[in-house]
Order: sequence, then structure tokens, then C-alpha cells
Amino acid sequence: MSVITPALLEQVRERARIVDLFSPAELRKAGSEYIATCPWHEDRRPSLTVSPKRNRVHCFVCGKGTDAIGWLQDRQGLSFQEAVLELARRSGVNVADGDAEAQARFEQEWRERRALMAKRTEQRTEFHQELEQQLEQGGAGADYLKSRGITPETARSWQLGFAAGRLMLPLNDASGQTVGFCGRATGSQEPKYRNSACDLLFQRNGLVFGLDQAAEEIRKEGTALLVEGPLDVLQLHQAGFRTAVACLGTSVSPLQLQLLQRQGMRQLQIAFDGDHAGQSATERLIEQLQPQLVAGGLSASVLQLSGGADVDALLCSAGPAGVEGLLAGARHWLDWRLERLLAPLQLGDGEAPLETLQAVEREVRAVFEPWPDGVLRQSAQTRLTQALSGGGMPHCDSMLHRPGLCTARQRAERRALRLFLHAPETRELVGALQLQDPACRAALDWLSNLALLSLDGSIAALALQLAAALPAAVAAEISGAAAPGPELIALLQRQSQAELEALLDALEPVAEAMP
Repeated sequence: MSVITPALLEQVRERARIVDLFSPAELRKAGSEYIATCPWHEDRRPSLTVSPKRNRVHCFVCGKGTDAIGWLQDRQGLSFQEAVLELARRSGVNVADGDAEAQARFEQEWRERRALMAKRTEQRTEFHQELEQQLEQGGAGADYLKSRGITPETARSWQLGFAAGRLMLPLNDASGQTVGFCGRATGSQEPKYRNSACDLLFQRNGLVFGLDQAAEEIRKEGTALLVEGPLDVLQLHQAGFRTAVACLGTSVSPLQLQLLQRQGMRQLQIAFDGDHAGQSATERLIEQLQPQLVAGGLSASVLQLSGGADVDALLCSAGPAGVEGLLAGARHWLDWRLERLLAPLQLGDGEAPLETLQAVEREVRAVFEPWPDGVLRQSAQTRLTQALSGGGMPHCDSMLHRPGLCTARQRAERRALRLFLHAPETRELVGALQLQDPACRAALDWLSNLALLSLDGSIAALALQLAAALPAAVAAEISGAAAPGPELIALLQRQSQAELEALLDALEPVAEAMP
């Protein structure tokens, strides 16, 4: 792709007319200027001024504005370079002035891109027509959609298709142009997912699945809900969670992050699968984003899916209320990461071997010592100090979200909720404990009632569903206890009796003293 020179940039800014980037139906004449609907806020009365004289747009309600280059970047998800070159092409500006060979290469590449766009559009129509026929007459594609709980209306809205035994999901850029396809096997074919080959249009690390559908809601809320797979995105949108997107895997490239932030994303909610691979991917992603998270340019939280579950399984078992429960109990990224690092100290009475204490201390300090002084560093230091001194596993929430510090008693009561949820054999004794924290006490009452309804003893999914209907404080306690991560659940189940004894030692003296 051509290099942007100052001369090229100046020519583009002179020749590109911002009014040409709107359709006539979008503009209303107002004196020498135009009025349009602002895309950056909920604009019931058009408030975006489009000025031909200044060649800019500006909203006097939300205060945002930009030129033709910025508008194309925002509306079509283009990089600065891509937007300049696109405007140069539209305005007849020579991108390689004085270099006829370079200009010829640019024009050839553009023709190839246009031909690919036309081909992808034709393929999307062909694939969708095949699936549409199956929706009316039956077939493998229609059967697969039904088995996944995806409605015909969703299939049509997302222009899903069918070809060669696979459900074809169009991969659209931020403007809605199809640049490739993701084929999901409907039978035993391998691999399960097959993406289009990378070419001039499609680069896997430069596409966010569902962004064209989610962009408006992301701009409105400032939040994006990131999941692993495209089918998870479809099901979440269908259930009303319209900020859901996926990056066709568990890593997020700098370009994909830029695409999300161009849409106004300030908070990233991470909801990868609850299995070991998903949790490890969450940790890698947080490590990757940590410079921005620490600097304050981005915030993140983790939705904890329990027992190896994914969003699909949660929606099937608990419905939208289950996802609402996860959102209510989402953990601040630092709180989530420190809990994983401090997990070896979590069970028992805190008297871990010296070697374990030293290893945990080194690992946690390596994370936060490079950070500048501030709330995040102080939170991590406080939590490490309390954990090493035998104070258990305090939550960073107390410093990051709520006033005051979490007491040792509250930490023990939260451990009791986790044990009650994931170790059914301990419920009789844990349920008899007199918890003092109002939110924990209410949570234990609700979980005790829930346990009476369970035939196999498993209540984590039901608890998440229940949490969505409860007050926020109680919901947060239940959600946090229901989904502490697969490693901790496995540890609790292996050492349930040791954890029970430690909790009885910590909580029974208080319980016995009460009338």
C-alpha cells in the first residue's frame, strides 16, 4: 500500500468534499450548511452540522466533530492510511505523483479489490439463497441452526448461508462489506471452523466479527462484550446483548483493538470459555492489554463462566438471565488476575510452605512492580500483603469499586459461598453457619433454597440465572462464588474437607457466640 506523503495528504484534504460522503436522504439543508443525524449519541432530533465551507462535521450536542478523513475512518472502520487512499481514489488525486509505475500498481490493486468485493457479494447471495431454501423445505443447514437455537430471523438478519456441508457466516468489515467467510461444520467435518484464505480484502487479525452489527450499541454504551466464537456472537445478539463481538480466536491484535476503540469502546468485557484453554487465553489477553489498562486508556472486566461452559451452553441452560448474572458479577481485570496468581494460598488456614509463599510473592511482584504509583499498584500490593500474612484472598473490589477494605470475616464468608456451590457434600455444615455480612447471608439463603431444587447437586448455572433477578450486592456475591475459575473449582472439589475445616475454624467461634 502506498505511503502517505504530506503533499498527498494536503491534496486529499483540499479535494475531498465531506458532503459527498452522505447520501442526499441523510442531509437536510439549513442555510449554507446541512443537518444530519449524529452517529455518536442517541440523536432523536438531528444535531450534526455538515459544513461544506469548513469541510467538517460537528455535533453541538455531544461536542464531537471531524473532517472527511476522520468521518470515513469512523463510519467504515478504516485506518488513517486506508481512509486517505480511499478519498484520493474518489477525488481523482494521484497517490504517487511523478511515479507512473507506482500509480499503476495502486490502480491495479484497487481494481483487484473491487473485483474481490463483487465476488464476495455474489458468494454471500448464493450461499444465503441455499440456506433460505433449506429454511423453507428442510436440510442440514436448517437442522443445524435449530439445534443451536438460532432462529430463521437471525439467519436472515446476518445473511447466513450454506455450502459444502458448512454453515457459512459472512465476515464483514466495519462498514458491512463482506470480505470473507467462516464455514462452521454441521457434521463431523474437520476442521470445525474454516476461514477464507487471507487476501487483499481479508486479514484475520484485521477483522472483528459482528462489529458492523454491534457498532451502534458499542458507541452508545462505550462497552464491547468479547467472546470466542462467531456463533456465540449470533446467539448473544439474538438474546439482546448487542455489544457482542468476536476476534475469530482468543487473541486480539493491535489492529482489532483499534477497530473497537474507533467505535468508542472504553470498557472491554471478556467472556471467553470457562475451560482451561479459555481461561489461559483470558490471562494472555489481559497481559497483552496491560499497558493500556494500567495507563487508563482502557478498562476491562472478566465474566467467569464456570465448569468449562461457554456462552452457548449458558444461554441454553439459563437463558438471557444467566448472562445478566455474569455481567452483574463481572470481575475487575486486576482482581481476576491476582486471584489466579494467589490461588496456591487460597485453601486451608494460610500456612502454606515457605517455598510456595516465596514463589507467589515473586510472581505477583513481577506483575505490578513496573507500574507507576497509583490505585492499581496500591491495590495489588495490599492484596499480596494480606494474602501472604494469612489473611486469605481479599478482593481488589474494595479499593477499585467500593469504599473501605474487605475484612477477614467477609473473605471467609465468600469462601463459604464458593464451597457451598461447588462441594455438595459440605452443604449441610456450611449452610448452618451464621454469616454476618448481609449480602453473603442473603446469598447463602438463596443458594440453600436452590440446592433443594437440584437433583444432581449441581447449582452453579442455576445460581447465575438467579443472580440476575436479585439486588446488585447479593448478585455480585453469588456470581463471584459461582464462577471463580476452573482451576479453583477443581481445587475446592479435591480438597473440600480441608477447606471446610479451615472455614469452621474461622467462622464457628463467632457463630457459637450468637444467640
